Amino acid sequence: MRIFLLSGDYNGDRIYTLRAKEKQYLSKVLRLERGTVFTAKDRKENYYKAELIDDDTLTLDSTENPEETLLDGLSGYKGEFFPITMFISILKGKKNELVVKALTEMGVKKIVFVKTEFVQEKDFTVHQRERLESIVREAVQQSGAKSPILEGPIDFDKAIEEAPKNSMILHQSTRGRTLSLTSAVKNMDGEKEYGCFIGPEGGFSNSECEKAENRGFATVLLNTNILRAETAAIYTAASLQTLLQG
Repeated sequence: MRIFLLSGDYNGDRIYTLRAKEKQYLSKVLRLERGTVFTAKDRKENYYKAELIDDDTLTLDSTENPEETLLDGLSGYKGEFFPITMFISILKGKKNELVVKALTEMGVKKIVFVKTEFVQEKDFTVHQRERLESIVREAVQQSGAKSPILEGPIDFDKAIEEAPKNSMILHQSTRGRTLSLTSAVKNMDGEKEYGCFIGPEGGFSNSECEKAENRGFATVLLNTNILRAETAAIYTAASLQTLLQG
């Protein structure tokens, strides 16, 4: 279900001034006319009945029935997604954008970028960070998802310390304690948070896998063809949600 996402600094005022990209989205993409009423929400998941007063302005009134004024009739999942944190090694170029877009639409709770041994990029530029935030916004408006928390890049050692108890790390080769994704999920003990580590193009090093295993992570080998890092992230997140929902 398509919902208009208000800017992150929205402070609750009834009058909302549209930014340039927002005006373009409403007028050029959705082709809305003045007087159109639709559903908007803020970053705190509060919903509003929005009315387009003129090309620059909305009025916002709180609503408990956001589905009454959706921008389209597309159905959306009404239940709760399992709280999954995806720890993603920094990828090349626009692959990071592809992953963020897909994971946002899937309802992932948090996306954390990680600096690992074989990554080729160590940080994001200001422009890249702004672009990732923009991708999240666009994906939320398209899918009706909740905005995920976007963090990092952080060092691998810090990432495994902060990861949920129920975490797994994908490795590109068979290790002594390697499990399938299905087996790893079955072995989880019912905690409410789940974590998954996806390596860069060169995969995780054996040292990184050992560190994760020593903290109780499951080492997972996907029963698939060889996947690109961005494909592995999307495939695993979707599979995890499906398996956890039973």
